[in-house]
Amino acid sequence: MEVKTVFMIFGIVLAVTAVVVSFAGLRYKDFPSRGALIGMIVFSVVLVAGTTTFAVKLSVQEQEEREHGESHIPGEETSVGPQESAVAPLAVPARF
Repeated sequence: MEVKTVFMIFGIVLAVTAVVVSFAGLRYKDFPSRGALIGMIVFSVVLVAGTTTFAVKLSVQEQEEREHGESHIPGEETSVGPQESAVAPLAVPARF
């Protein structure tokens, strides 16, 4: 499985968990019990650690791809020299 896929999975699960815990905390007066609190803390720590670990791995991988020019990263602009530019520069009138 690719690093980006694992990062996205961890991030989505972390976001969904935050929404579910928030909803349960607003809905139930005695939420959370002591056991549930400990379980949620451990689960949240694992999710945050996994998300940050794979975020760093993904950024290192993308940096290496940029340095070696292996592939174009989607969403990244490519540099175009002035002779290759298809857009004319913006002309600003001298008077207003």
